[in-house]
Amino acid sequence: MGIQYVDGVRLYRSLTAGIQRVIARQDYLNKINVFPVPDNDTGTNMAFTLSMIEDSVSDNVHSHIYHMSTSIADAALDSARGNSGAILAQFLVGFSEGMQDLKKITPKEFAKAAQEAKTSSYEALLKPQEGTILTVISDWADALLHLSDHIHDFSTLMAKALERAKISLEETPQKLAVLAKAGVVDAGAQGFVDLLEGIQEFIDKGVLTRANIEKVTDPSVSGKVEFNDTYQFCTECLVINDPVDRIGIKEAIMDFGESIVIAGTKTKAKIHIHTDDPKKIMEICGQFGTVSGEKADDMFRQQADARQQHKEIVIIVDSGCDLSDDLIEKHNIHMVPVRLSFGEEHYVDKVTMSSDDFWQELAANPIHPKTSQPTPGDFRRQYQFLASHYESAISIHLPAKLSGTMQSALSAAKSVKDFPTKVIDSFSGSIGAGLIAIRASEAVEAGKTFDEVIHIVNEAIKNTTIYISLDSLDNVVKGGRVSPGKKKIADFLHINPILTFNENGVENIGVTIGKRNKVEKLIKFVEKRLPEDIPYRVGISHALNKEGAKMIFDYFEPKIGNDNISITEIGPALGVHSGPGGAVIAIQYLEDSLHG
Repeated sequence: MGIQYVDGVRLYRSLTAGIQRVIARQDYLNKINVFPVPDNDTGTNMAFTLSMIEDSVSDNVHSHIYHMSTSIADAALDSARGNSGAILAQFLVGFSEGMQDLKKITPKEFAKAAQEAKTSSYEALLKPQEGTILTVISDWADALLHLSDHIHDFSTLMAKALERAKISLEETPQKLAVLAKAGVVDAGAQGFVDLLEGIQEFIDKGVLTRANIEKVTDPSVSGKVEFNDTYQFCTECLVINDPVDRIGIKEAIMDFGESIVIAGTKTKAKIHIHTDDPKKIMEICGQFGTVSGEKADDMFRQQADARQQHKEIVIIVDSGCDLSDDLIEKHNIHMVPVRLSFGEEHYVDKVTMSSDDFWQELAANPIHPKTSQPTPGDFRRQYQFLASHYESAISIHLPAKLSGTMQSALSAAKSVKDFPTKVIDSFSGSIGAGLIAIRASEAVEAGKTFDEVIHIVNEAIKNTTIYISLDSLDNVVKGGRVSPGKKKIADFLHINPILTFNENGVENIGVTIGKRNKVEKLIKFVEKRLPEDIPYRVGISHALNKEGAKMIFDYFEPKIGNDNISITEIGPALGVHSGPGGAVIAIQYLEDSLHG
């Protein structure tokens, strides 16, 4: 009799098999990714999008296929990453809409739903491009519609439509010159075929066999790929409204970038665009509804990872680590941004809100901002991408006593298999965490092993002390770090606490007296604690206090030289608590095993 119908349970089980195959193939998909940008992340984005679908709906499997497909589509929109992930999400939305409240479907009804999915996928793009996942979706859906006129068994129908999808995949280089030049098929299209193959294998055997990943020459390494440096940020967000005007959003952002995909339903839209101005995109999207899930990946950094020679170990920090862009690039450090909000307005630290923007908003907005740690998904996506280019990672973060960032990183690290990731509590912040990350990078560049780098990082943590002088305790009181009572006492006695980070969180390690010349007093406080015979370096960070930062630099430069001093601004992640006017000095002793 064959398979005459599919209900929600069968849909979920077969889709799960397809998802597992794509996850198994993600490294291969990354390697052949050359369009629209050769940033080697198509596999990561598709695997992340699909795996989060599985995670989201596994505890709520419906027998009613319309309800099941709606849950799948909704989860896909929430988790969609990258161009291919957004298209795949819209495909699932269209497929769900094609169910028309059916409890179960026949092969003919399935074919009609696939047509809805095809149309929906094309409508999501501002400029649909043939030779991509769209072409394969189209050819597969058309084959289903034609075959369903005389084939009434799902197993046979899906198998024959898969054959057409494979032919369409092999033809993609004929339709897209960049693929022909690189000698590869489209990565997104390959991922879609992998999904179909996993589904077919489950239909035929009832079990999943992991795919064998073929050897492939990385096009970015072979030099066949011309890298596209037109736009820097792959920017995404979710817009919710009832209804949400997807056409209006598309028209509003079309002049600010390319590779625009707008997937969604009546009440939810997933925005994907390559742009130089993520902040502007978020502002525009905010005019159409409530914005959430903001992210902006630096494609220039991703392309650098793909095309440049580098060591096998990668260093990762969060944006509570204050390092300048130049230092981040020089030491090949990757950053996962903290999120912050002013009431209902949400931002991504150092991406959709710069330090300058933050201080202006802090001065003008009566609502005190709040920070939130990156989600496990933020870290997972970063780890999965970096796993395509590195052998292992060391992830250094804000103290667990102060932030949930460490826990998010730990959760993500456990979920990314075959990519050893050591998550380390810096017991520091701002430029103090920055110096620790720099020392980690230096250990990597010196050719140290994974375990040796971890050891050197732990030594650097012990050898790094941060001294923080605030202009006012107002913000640390608002943020709950200091009680109002202690602030009253400090203000009454004209006491300026000197704060530090350590294993207990933030602690007071001393005071200066008087409200004037605070930076000079901070310098004298630190001077008494400097080593006499041990080499050291200095990190300087400030919050709208360039004059104070220069004063600190002028003190240390004659002692240790310009090369041993790093200057940066306090970013939004910690500026929420410090307020303007503060100054930070971090001292790192260099007596460790780096050169031992």
